[in-house]
Amino acid sequence: MKNISTPGMIIFDHDGTLVNTNEPDFKLFPGIKELLVDLNNLGLEMSVWTARGHRSTVESLKTLQIANFFWEIYGHDDGIAKPHPSGLAKISEGFAKEKIIHIGDSLGDLEGAAAFGIEAIAACWNSSNQVEIFKRKTPFVAMTPDDCRKIISAKFNVFL
Repeated sequence: MKNISTPGMIIFDHDGTLVNTNEPDFKLFPGIKELLVDLNNLGLEMSVWTARGHRSTVESLKTLQIANFFWEIYGHDDGIAKPHPSGLAKISEGFAKEKIIHIGDSLGDLEGAAAFGIEAIAACWNSSNQVEIFKRKTPFVAMTPDDCRKIISAKFNVFL
């Protein structure tokens, strides 16, 4: 059950944000697990909005031992696919939009978040060649998962 009294909600993308899917064996990006642990300890609710299929996403998160951090997962086969914001609406139901931030590595992530009316962090640890393009879409650009800490701390008035 969602805890809407939480300081806020973080919605992550899967491929290229949480998980490096460019390698044969999927791996978490350095710093992701530590960030998830810290966000969880602060009581922030976390979900996943991805263009990957639901079942594949769940299997990946379980294999990487991070599935327990996420309340909801919305994949392309759960309804209208990204970048349409309906998935964001579904997984954030009950939350005020100002209490939500999305972290993703693609223009579709940033455009979907903007269409839904929430802030987004451009995750550039897998796509550093996109930084200038992303800066035109959001003021929040992170070169490492650790860079997200300052943005999240300021947005939700928490210390990370």
